[in-house]
Amino acid sequence: MALKDTLNEKTLELLGLKSKDMEVYQAVLRLGSAPLRRIAEEANLNRGTTYDALKRLLDVGLVSYVDAKTHRYFTGEDPQKLRGLATRREVAIQEAREKVLEAIPQLQEILGNAKHRPAVRYYEGDAGVRAILEDVLESTGRAESTEKEFYIYSSSALRDKIADAWPGFKKKRVKTGIPVKVISFGEGGETIGLDERKWLTKEMSAPTYIFLYSNKTAYIAADDLGKLFGVIIEGDAIASTQKMIFKALWETL
Repeated sequence: MALKDTLNEKTLELLGLKSKDMEVYQAVLRLGSAPLRRIAEEANLNRGTTYDALKRLLDVGLVSYVDAKTHRYFTGEDPQKLRGLATRREVAIQEAREKVLEAIPQLQEILGNAKHRPAVRYYEGDAGVRAILEDVLESTGRAESTEKEFYIYSSSALRDKIADAWPGFKKKRVKTGIPVKVISFGEGGETIGLDERKWLTKEMSAPTYIFLYSNKTAYIAADDLGKLFGVIIEGDAIASTQKMIFKALWETL
């Protein structure tokens, strides 16, 4: 396997290095000892890029230098030092992990203090809509969730587009045993299991598709170019009010 495949960009990033750094390091190893200009020529890089790479290589101990009368000469250190670099990074990551675990309770406390404020998240395109649908199932299906079903205001104008964003949404909902009640606008719509559907009107569609679940309300619509976008509002007061309206309307249909 070629060296560039073994020490690829992802591996080098974990070591705190870049691909250009390894090109410069190899050039220095080939030259033995050389000034900046000669190293840049050998690596086929400009002097600025070469200088930045040498700085990083010096920082991690893969290159050293001596100052002569007119030039600074750089020398490549033994490649075995990469082993030590990897070990130091591993130790640093472990220390960072311990610090993160120590900080999480403090951050959770901040989050807890902010829970009285509704949170709003915006999504775009099919990937964004899928993220909303995944959140619907994840939030409703959590073990601690007190309400094991969710509610939908369904629009015939948007139904197919939303289904295309995640074709497996309905099957996963049924598989995970999550029931849903749907109030529909416009023709169409089918039940596939653990779902009930009623129509507010079959003559008119609606411009927005709405999900009511957990302590959240999600709105999905299409812009003037037909591209889907959505918003999730997380807040007990808003979600509770919308569910009260839905349940009252459901009983009248």
